[in-house]
Amino acid sequence: MFTFKTTVKPEWIDYNGHMQDAYYGLVFSYAVDAMQDEVGFDAEYRARTGCTIYLLEDHKFYLREVKEADNLRIETRILNCDEKRFHLHMQMRNGDDLAAVGEFMELHVRQKPTPQAAPIPDEILQRLQSATLSSVDAAELKHRSRSMTIARNSRST
Repeated sequence: MFTFKTTVKPEWIDYNGHMQDAYYGLVFSYAVDAMQDEVGFDAEYRARTGCTIYLLEDHKFYLREVKEADNLRIETRILNCDEKRFHLHMQMRNGDDLAAVGEFMELHVRQKPTPQAAPIPDEILQRLQSATLSSVDAAELKHRSRSMTIARNSRST
């Protein structure tokens, strides 16, 4: 599990007095950035290789209100990965309360000459694979989105 922490900023609060839905996505995105850096997709890697990560699909569940100055902890787990993609399950916690859950499908991309899916380097892929939850542990996660999987076929994205 990878962990990211942040505090809800005043500008993230909407007219209802809680964090606007768009900022849940921002916080989840910051947590993905932190996880990517931890496994090796950091700034040095991006500059050296011209590769990065693109978001393909996401699903979010909003479970509890989050207010200004709340301290959030985002726990990121890897559900699956293949040679070009990885599937994340993220839980946003406000203290002991589960505030939101998101699932994200990410794609490794070589940006030049035009963006195109590219294989994840072996050493990073091994880190992702070693952090991947077992199917039993993944099945126990609550608030799963509709089916989001890495389809295995002869022609990958």
